[in-house]
Amino acid sequence: APLAAQAHGEQTAVSRPSLATSIASSGSASPEMLQAAIPVMAITVGFFLVQTSMRTAGLLSIYFGVQTGLNIYMKAVLSEAWVSHEKHMKGIPGAFLITAMQQLVSFLMLVPCMLILWPTPWRYTPKPLTSLRAWCGVLGLSTTFALNIGLNNLCLSLLPMSINLMLRSCIPLATWLMQSLLSTIVPGRISADGSSGLEIALMLLGVFFAGLASVAKEEGAQKSDEASSLGLGLLVGALSLVACSLYLIFAQWLGKDVKLNPLDMTLYMSVPAAVFLTPFVFFMPHPVGWKGHGVMTDYEVLREVLSLSPNLLYLVALSGFFAVMYNTLQYTMVSE
Repeated sequence: APLAAQAHGEQTAVSRPSLATSIASSGSASPEMLQAAIPVMAITVGFFLVQTSMRTAGLLSIYFGVQTGLNIYMKAVLSEAWVSHEKHMKGIPGAFLITAMQQLVSFLMLVPCMLILWPTPWRYTPKPLTSLRAWCGVLGLSTTFALNIGLNNLCLSLLPMSINLMLRSCIPLATWLMQSLLSTIVPGRISADGSSGLEIALMLLGVFFAGLASVAKEEGAQKSDEASSLGLGLLVGALSLVACSLYLIFAQWLGKDVKLNPLDMTLYMSVPAAVFLTPFVFFMPHPVGWKGHGVMTDYEVLREVLSLSPNLLYLVALSGFFAVMYNTLQYTMVSE
C-alpha cells in the first residue's frame, strides 16, 4: 500500500484506505459530505414513510435523521469552529450557554410566528395552563430538558461524536427503567411501560453493543487527547441519559393528561429552561480544551469568543432553529 501523509503534519503510515477516503480521493464526495448524507437520507425516507401505513417507522427515521444532523452540527460548533488560529483556540466549549441560547431563539421564533398567524385562519393559540399540577409539570419538563440537552452538549465537547451517539442509543432502556421505577414509587400516577420481553431484550442487546463499542473506543483513544476527558465525558453522558428519561416521562404525561401539543410544550418550556441554566453558565467551571486554558465557566468562554470571533455566535443562533424542529419532533414521537 502506498504511503499516505496524515493531516496536520502527523506521522505517515501504511494503511488500507477507508471507503470514505477512497470516495473522497476519487473526487466524488468528501468525508464531510458522506457524514451529512446519512441524516439527509434518513429524513427523506422518513417523509415518504409517514405518508403510508408505516407512519411510526417514518417518524422514527425522521427523528434519527434530525437528531444525528443536530449532533453533527453541534459537534462542529462545540469542537471544530475556529475561535482563533493564532491562539490555537478551536470550538465554543460553552454547552450550557449554547443550550440556553437555543431555547431563547426558539421562543423568539415561535412568538412572532404566533402573531403573524393570529389574523389568519391558521391561528395558533396555546392551551392555557389552568392548574398548579400543569404548571409543575411544565416546570419539571423545563428542568429535565435543560439538564438533558445541556449535559449532552457538554458530553459532545468532551467525547468523540461516535461515543456520544452510542450513549444516546441507550435512551429507550434508560426511559423504560426510570418509568418502571417511578411506577413502583408512585403507583397510579405513572403507568408502567408495557414493553414486551422481546423489546426489552433488544434494548439490552443494544446497550451491550454500545458499551462494547465505547470500551473499544477507550482502548484506542489512550494515546490521544480524547483519553484525558473520556471518563468525565462518559459520566456526563450517563447523567444526560437520566435527565432525558425523566424529560420524556414528563413530556408523555403532559401530552396525555394535560393535553398539551408539541408546539405548546416547546413554547412553554423555552424560557424556564433558559432561566434554569443561567447559574450553570456563570458559576460552573469545566474543561474547555483550549490551549493554555484550564477550566472556565461558560460566561468566561462567551467573553473570549466575543473578543476574538463574535461572528461565531451566529452559528449558535442557527442551532436554535434546528432545536425547534428537534424538540417539536421529539414531543410528537412521545405523543405517538
